[in-house]
Amino acid sequence: MKHLIKYLFTAGIFSMLIIANPLRSYSQITDADISGLNYVLEEEKLAYDFYSEMYKKYNKKVFENIMNNEKVHMDMVQKLMNDLNIEISSSMQNSGEFSDRTIQVLFNDFITAGNYSFSDALRAAAMIEETDISDVRTQYSKAGDERVKALYDCLDISSQNHLRSLVKSLVKEDINYTPKVLSREVYNSIISSEDKPSDCFK
Repeated sequence: MKHLIKYLFTAGIFSMLIIANPLRSYSQITDADISGLNYVLEEEKLAYDFYSEMYKKYNKKVFENIMNNEKVHMDMVQKLMNDLNIEISSSMQNSGEFSDRTIQVLFNDFITAGNYSFSDALRAAAMIEETDISDVRTQYSKAGDERVKALYDCLDISSQNHLRSLVKSLVKEDINYTPKVLSREVYNSIISSEDKPSDCFK
């Protein structure tokens, strides 16, 4: 009897500890985190699909490099969502197809613009990066989980690097790019800064 009582007592204490300190806690994950990650994942897919198409069309290294980076971004967003047990609501199978209607319309418009010429593709790509920066900062302001915020920081840094690279390519085409999404002040701050390592994706 003593052993039974001891066992029940110990089991009860252990159960309470598990409840108080679960091995993996998702208590900080909010609806904003869930919807934000799903939206950002589709944005990263938009970027990847766009750069894939532009690389096929123009065979330019700038598109290949960013395309490869965007694939890493997609993988890291999906990994975090899996780690946090967040269901991926979008379809990731077919290129150029998106669950979010706004993202679908944006993708179609960017592809149409990019197909006119290489310089138009660079302009569209720069606008994609501007949009990514703006949106990821908005999602960061809503995020509750620190792991989600850390991921958004990485995406922000990488998109800034991409934007600088694209603007440099536009300069080589004798094109002075004007920001379409970001304020002139934010844009100038990004362009005048040096590239930052995005080793948080390694």
